[in-house]
Amino acid sequence: AEISISFHDAIHGAEVPISVPTFERCNTCAGTGAKPGTAPTVCPRCQGRGIESEGQGLFSISQPCSRCHGAGTVIEDPCPSCNGEGRKRTTKRYRVNIPAGAKEGSRIRLPGKGEPGRNGGTAGDLYVVTHVPESTVFARKGDNVEVEVPLTLPEALRGANIEVPTLDGRKTLKVPPGTSPGTVQRLRGLGPKRFGKAGHGDIHYRFTLDLPERLTAEQESAVDELAKVLDGNPRARLFVS
Repeated sequence: AEISISFHDAIHGAEVPISVPTFERCNTCAGTGAKPGTAPTVCPRCQGRGIESEGQGLFSISQPCSRCHGAGTVIEDPCPSCNGEGRKRTTKRYRVNIPAGAKEGSRIRLPGKGEPGRNGGTAGDLYVVTHVPESTVFARKGDNVEVEVPLTLPEALRGANIEVPTLDGRKTLKVPPGTSPGTVQRLRGLGPKRFGKAGHGDIHYRFTLDLPERLTAEQESAVDELAKVLDGNPRARLFVS
């Protein structure tokens, strides 16, 4: 089964309802597939072994019985409610506990909630696969999340104390003077819980530079003044042999 959950529920965990088309044991025949008052009989073709053997020289080939399909029994008088299947189609509703830290494609196992086998067979397990939309702020990177944080030119040059989002609120980061675009700061252990493992991941803050597309006359004048004091060619080292 598949279920869509919000990014918030994936990070923090949640209990969500789910409807699953499945089978349930037929109450009329108690899962045997035989009409009430009758019972499956031993397959006359394989004598209850469920397999047929065909000899070819020194060797023999075994395969599932063509009459009972490996069951070892046949139903001569099938149940009118389930047509001999021993189970009927239904829809079941569950509440699924989504563990904190779930990701896109995480699998959650519900023991014994799968489809029952034919003719009274034991029910299997149900696996729920999660679908999680991308966040507009936090990008999942393995067990961690990453946030792009824009800086103004003065903040990057002089440094600043800036407020950044976390998964539970806000924190203040100290941006050192001369911070270059692409620089990453990390808050250890404040990322999402590791799905199926102990501990939490980290939050990575990757700094970008927020520059105006067009400058006003006043801004151009300020940049010209800055260029006079920030002399030097940063590309000069590229041409040193």
